[in-house]
Amino acid sequence: MNHLVYLDTHAGELEKILSGTKTMLIIEHDPAQAAAQPAHPGDHLYFLRDNGECAVRVKATVIRVLCPANGLNEELSHTLKELQPRLQLTEDQYNAWSAKEQVLLVEFESAHKIGAIQVVPPQTAGRPGWSAFEEAGPMGPEEVSHEHPTLTLEGKAVDQNQRGSAL
Repeated sequence: MNHLVYLDTHAGELEKILSGTKTMLIIEHDPAQAAAQPAHPGDHLYFLRDNGECAVRVKATVIRVLCPANGLNEELSHTLKELQPRLQLTEDQYNAWSAKEQVLLVEFESAHKIGAIQVVPPQTAGRPGWSAFEEAGPMGPEEVSHEHPTLTLEGKAVDQNQRGSAL
């Protein structure tokens, strides 16, 4: 499965990911929902700089998903401190995440730039941190050979002919 991940611009998350210093993300998790784990090893993450961004420019591969024992705040807080070298959280991010009841830690590798893929702004604006992102067409501009290559975002077609420039 592919996931569209919205990043915090103020924290410089995209830059940290591309430099290789940030190799882990946090997602809020509700174990009562049907999907026990929204991400699995081998899944792909497509990063948007923030919720206002309209172009996916970076891709990575999930290698591990951890579900820390979240015995309210104390254990999660310790886990976040221990994994800080991979998470690269700001103080505000750390405070916000350590107050959550249940999270998943998603480790990834091979983060690299890709040709920009435009997504329709109304589909991305105001979304939570992650969305399903189904790959239905070629990824890089050099691979575009179809008349109308598309990617789908939560099952809706997105025209790839209107690409932006790479980072």
